[in-house]
Amino acid sequence: MWRSQGEGLPQVSPESSDDSHRLSPAVARRLARRNRRRTSPTPDLVTSLVRPPSPLPAPDALYVPLYQSQVRRDLYNHDDSPGSIVGAGRMATGIGRKRTGPLRPPHPSSLDVPAEFGGSCVFDFYSLMYVDEANVDPSLLCPICHDPLVDPITTPCDHTFCYRCIRRSFESSPTATCTCPIDREPLIWPECFSAPRLIRTQLNNLVVKCPNHARGCTKELKREIMETHATSECRYKDYLCPDPNCDKRLRTKPADDVCRHRETACTLCDAKIEEAQQDLHLLSCPKSKARCESCWQMICRNQMDAHHGFDCEGVEVGCPYQELGCSVQVLRGQLTAHELRCGFHPDTPTGIVIRAQRELIQSFSDQLQEVREQQEESKRRIDELSAMTSRRGDKVLSDNHTMQDLDAGFEEIHQNLTQLEARQSMWTLNQVMPIREEVTEIRNNINMVRMQVTWLLNRSREEGRIRAANSGSTAIRRDSSGEGGPVLMESRRSSGAEADQPRL
Repeated sequence: MWRSQGEGLPQVSPESSDDSHRLSPAVARRLARRNRRRTSPTPDLVTSLVRPPSPLPAPDALYVPLYQSQVRRDLYNHDDSPGSIVGAGRMATGIGRKRTGPLRPPHPSSLDVPAEFGGSCVFDFYSLMYVDEANVDPSLLCPICHDPLVDPITTPCDHTFCYRCIRRSFESSPTATCTCPIDREPLIWPECFSAPRLIRTQLNNLVVKCPNHARGCTKELKREIMETHATSECRYKDYLCPDPNCDKRLRTKPADDVCRHRETACTLCDAKIEEAQQDLHLLSCPKSKARCESCWQMICRNQMDAHHGFDCEGVEVGCPYQELGCSVQVLRGQLTAHELRCGFHPDTPTGIVIRAQRELIQSFSDQLQEVREQQEESKRRIDELSAMTSRRGDKVLSDNHTMQDLDAGFEEIHQNLTQLEARQSMWTLNQVMPIREEVTEIRNNINMVRMQVTWLLNRSREEGRIRAANSGSTAIRRDSSGEGGPVLMESRRSSGAEADQPRL
């Protein structure tokens, strides 16, 4: 884990046994922290100078019992000579190994992608600073880097390491056979699995500082949510563009005063991108390299499928003699060694026996084919005899056919009559329905005429009453007005006569 020098701790300059060599405070603290957790009883000079030695853990806490190691060594040292089918199967499949869960996909920072392929854009869990690192449970520390585990991986011998640490250990192994860094037990990657959920939960609950704490961020959050804070919420995550005319921000600290927000072309795929996003583009560029999780090699992203299908040595494949009966699944890198000791190889004694048995089975198959052909011939002759017998019985069955034909004719006539009755009923219904509609319409018209006549009668009576009332008032006015009365009366009468005409 990287630490800034002299940050939050007193400046101590411990010296080594050689006066010509001087350790920086950060290196001294790192060595002290590592030696505090080491299992060797030999004290380290820096540890003895910085802090008193801590009590050593019991050997059983780090090593599996002897009988378990011996059993696992027997599995790897089993007789794998040519012709030994059991030994080959156990070597490839790991019979007797413990596996408690599947292998979970790792975080991108665990894939150890170089910066030239965009690795600098990935949030690094391995460089986080823990708030209370001194009180972290020692069982949650990686035996290789001596820091809290990241993407913990458990080996079949019950040791847990960081994903990146154990993969680096496999990659840097000087021998062809990888071994456990603690007890040197033989290991292959497909036998390793993710640590239980309880361990991952404890690790995610550890409190860490924001990666931008050097710039002023004081957030201290759980490790599982720190990535979200540092990449999208922290206000110290971006840098101002050195160009005063540009209001965009940079993800990393600028090294000069040139604006990085101009358009450029990717050097690999020629895609048009911003220069500031070039590193981030490499994480998805089809022509950039990505880490193969099976063999830990850097492969072009657009060739990853072909690599897994034909070249990857970390992918389990079937034995070439699978058709002969070998069901072993081995790594492609160990396929050649398995072929030499496979019990189904044609040049081994077992293979010779299997080949003889296959030839015998082939001869039996040929004989079985001949028997089937004879059976087909016999079946054909039986069919011909059955046809001759059926032709002789046609005369006997002709009467039955006639009766069946008559019954069929009667049934057809009955169906025709039924259909005719249905059509007649439908025709009658179609003829009667318009008449009913016309009668209904006539009734409606009569009712309307009746209503109009009633209305006219009522109107006529009302107008009669109005004329009678007007006549009485006219006589009274004539007596009072004198000569002008008759002319007004006639005009009123004439208007009353016009009003007496009925209107519709």
